[in-house]
Amino acid sequence: MRVVRPDPQSVPDALALSLGMLAEGDGPALVVHRVHPPAITCGRAQMKDVVPDAIAQSGLELVARGSGGGPVLWDDDLIAIDVILLQGDPRLPTDIVAAYRWVGEAVASALGGLGINDVRAVPPHEARAWPTGAASHLCFGGLSPWEVVAGDRKVMGLSQVRKQAGAIIQVGVPMHLDADRLAAAVGAPTAAAGDLARRTAGIGDLAPHVDRDTVTEALLAALA
Repeated sequence: MRVVRPDPQSVPDALALSLGMLAEGDGPALVVHRVHPPAITCGRAQMKDVVPDAIAQSGLELVARGSGGGPVLWDDDLIAIDVILLQGDPRLPTDIVAAYRWVGEAVASALGGLGINDVRAVPPHEARAWPTGAASHLCFGGLSPWEVVAGDRKVMGLSQVRKQAGAIIQVGVPMHLDADRLAAAVGAPTAAAGDLARRTAGIGDLAPHVDRDTVTEALLAALA
């Protein structure tokens, strides 16, 4: 797949770029996003789970995304790769959950190759049985089918936009995740920060010997 590396841009512009590529039939492609300034992104249906005043006080923008899902702090610590697939691509089955499988397994393979132990994509029955906690309404506080864990800590989140032209599968892998900042920014209960920190791990925390660029290139090689 072709790899696209746009210059750093705002979160709304990053989301619009991938949507525009899909609408124009510009795929298959992998888009590696870098954003500035950081922002909180949230699925439209999950906007009720955030407190807009808290986000404003934190100095972050709240940006709705078409893929749905709980709030995410999108900053330079988040490796964000959009997988753009056109209708009819064999990697894009009709079943939305099934479409995640190869992506999750590719990411798990890449992270395992970097020396991260006990990393795997979680099948649907296990993901749906994952215990819920105070951070379950946050994207990285819950677990969906074929997302990736290292041991019992989530290290990759997935979301998906479906259009007539095809789909965008959005991959998010944190190098570090500031649980306190995210919880405070969305007005989550105090217990949510601790719960999120227990359930999630950044790649830089698990493998201090690798940097963001190394992780990104490993992910791209596996996804391509």
